[in-house]
Amino acid sequence: MTIVARLTALLLLISITLPAHGEQGQVVWGTVPPAAAGPPTVRYGASVPATLVLPPPPPLTAVPVQIGPVVTYRPLVPVVPMPAQYYVGQGLLGQPKLYVPEQPVRNFFRYLSP
Repeated sequence: MTIVARLTALLLLISITLPAHGEQGQVVWGTVPPAAAGPPTVRYGASVPATLVLPPPPPLTAVPVQIGPVVTYRPLVPVVPMPAQYYVGQGLLGQPKLYVPEQPVRNFFRYLSP
C-alpha cells in the first residue's frame, strides 16, 4: 500500500468513528458517500464570538512614605583596607577570620580561637 492509500484509509476510519460537532470552531468531519471517490472532506463549524470577562481592577490606594532624618554613620575605629596578601575565611564556629598565606601555625590557632 502506498502512503496516500494508508492516509486515506486512516481518515476514512476517523471520519466514521468521530461524531460530528459543529460548535465553537471544532472540526467537523463529513463522510463521503460510498459512490464518490476521494478522501473525506473537512469543514470548520461557525465560531461563536466569546465575551471577555476580566476581574475588577484593584482599588487605587496610596502607601504613605515616611522620610526620616538622615543619619551619618561614623565608625569608632578608622577603617583600614585589608592588606593584599591576607584573605578572609571561616573560623571553627563560622565567624569570619583573617588568614595569612604561608603561616599555617598562626592560621590554625586563629581558626580555633573564638
